[in-house]
Amino acid sequence: MSESDPLAGLEDWLGAVLQGLSPAQRKRAAMKVGQALRKSNLQRIAKNVEPEGAAMEKRKARLDQTGRVRRKAGGKMFRKLRLARNFRITARADGVEVAPIGGAAKVAKEHHYGLRGFVGRSPNGEKVFTRYPERRLLGFNDADRETVIDVLAQLIDP
Repeated sequence: MSESDPLAGLEDWLGAVLQGLSPAQRKRAAMKVGQALRKSNLQRIAKNVEPEGAAMEKRKARLDQTGRVRRKAGGKMFRKLRLARNFRITARADGVEVAPIGGAAKVAKEHHYGLRGFVGRSPNGEKVFTRYPERRLLGFNDADRETVIDVLAQLIDP
């Protein structure tokens, strides 16, 4: 166990314990871990905070067709992405995946990677696209690592 990573020994021990479980028990453990990770990521998205702890770039002011400000800049983003029903947890005996689904997946992808997306139509009817700033939505930080260890420890010692 190194001084730079005091949890390394505990993680190795938990990994060995998990290998002793049946595949069905490991899948249940992966589902619990996925639920905890989804919860922590959704809380970060609701606070407009990236996984590293930095604030996300604020949203731009929204203008109506006459050019007046319809909605001020800033404010909460990702109303639908904050809902657990828009994320699927895929648990397997060897791992877990938490990913957005449906229309939320398209929005999440555009913002997470800073891609170009459709924002509406101009007064003359042309489609308007914009390049979104990169806002990391999903991620894994030190607090999440501790959450995973806590969830697995609870499964071992009920």
